[in-house]
Amino acid sequence: MSKKKLLVALGVCFAAGVCTQTLAATPKSVETALLKNTGLQAEEVRTSPMPGVWEVLVEDRIYYVDDTARYVLFGRMIDTVSQVDLTNERIREVARSRWKDWPVKDAVKQVFGTGERELVVFSDANCTFCRTMERVYAQVGNLTVYTFITPMLRGETNAREIVCSKDPAKAWHEWMKNSIRPAAVPSSCDTSVLQRNLLLANRFNVTGAPTFFFKTGDRHTGALSPQQLENMLTAQ
Repeated sequence: MSKKKLLVALGVCFAAGVCTQTLAATPKSVETALLKNTGLQAEEVRTSPMPGVWEVLVEDRIYYVDDTARYVLFGRMIDTVSQVDLTNERIREVARSRWKDWPVKDAVKQVFGTGERELVVFSDANCTFCRTMERVYAQVGNLTVYTFITPMLRGETNAREIVCSKDPAKAWHEWMKNSIRPAAVPSSCDTSVLQRNLLLANRFNVTGAPTFFFKTGDRHTGALSPQQLENMLTAQ
């Protein structure tokens, strides 16, 4: 190929925003390169709206990489025309698709009213703001709450007695709403659920309680008023 033709070809390539290397890359090759370079195992790899950049999903977090995964970006991709946070929209999309995958067997299930609407929350037995939510749930009604008891503040104090009780949902409600301390349990009690909940919280980058997850893919950290919770549930 002549020098002139080569320059023309390169010009077309850069004008399109995609070069030979980008065209040669595939989701599988990017996944393999990412694992080799970073140790991160991608759950899904797909092209991003930005030419030459791949979107990688790792444990419900979004990363952006080049063809060879030499460069990895973790942050927000914003469409300046539509003013849409594309990263956040993608995270919400993934969360909606995986709603049924929550390991609710490890959660305390409470039903308020008909229980038609669902909510997932990470709560700590020693969290003051978490305690206020028991009354909020009852006020809002028509709600099923799956609470993952997560010992963040004072270790397993009170939490182990609740998860080891005959009726964890009742023990949780009595302690959180009425300050009735759960009965003592044997030291041999299996509290492994608390560690599983901590690992789950870490996966979703939960750093405070209460942290709520909704069917819409939205999440919120901090106590909510009845009206705020109703608004978020209505959006579902």
